[in-house]
Amino acid sequence: MGFALYFFTFSTFLARPTLYLEDLFVLPEERGQGAGRALLAALARIAVRRGCGRLEWAVLDWNRPAIGFYRRLGARFRREWILTRLTGAPLAKLGRSG
Repeated sequence: MGFALYFFTFSTFLARPTLYLEDLFVLPEERGQGAGRALLAALARIAVRRGCGRLEWAVLDWNRPAIGFYRRLGARFRREWILTRLTGAPLAKLGRSG
């Protein structure tokens, strides 16, 4: 059917924990039948029980079906935050610096 991989972070803005959804996957043949919504609803219940100030995740800008799904749930898209990443040689170089 599907799975949700998540972990907790801490929001210094809210002074409360955040439930961060790292990956949400539903088998293609199962999509559109409520599995994704059920997984997100379960995460929302966990977030509320744990006193989280928010449930947060990223979505690729080309994934129009997912974006539409998240919009229908009421998710807001944060364009002012830019995902930033170091990998490969730049990561190694910074790791060697003192």
